Amino acid sequence: MANTSRSRSTTTSRKGAKKSTSSSRARSNSSRNTRSRSVPVQEESRFVEIVKKLATSRAASPIIFIASVLVIVGIDLLVSWNKYELFFKILGIEVLIAVIIWVILTLVFSGKKNSASDDE
Repeated sequence: MANTSRSRSTTTSRKGAKKSTSSSRARSNSSRNTRSRSVPVQEESRFVEIVKKLATSRAASPIIFIASVLVIVGIDLLVSWNKYELFFKILGIEVLIAVIIWVILTLVFSGKKNSASDDE
């Protein structure tokens, strides 16, 4: 009987020791999780900074316009395969479409501005 009581007391003390060890492990795991959740601040590259400054400046609209015209002309040249008659026909059709869209948008937005000023 004395042997069984000793073994029981040792098992209970071992369980208590295991609990304290597991709780300290849980604490260290939780501290590890919070460390891994924090994301280091990354600095932007110089190129990204320049692009953001350019996009917010007044020069952005003309540069975007010129770039888009160059892209369209380049695509037209690729499509026409240096057949200049076809190139100018395609380019003329694109210019007509752009002018028609511009006139429609101008009429729509000028109508909204006039109706807003009449209400006041």
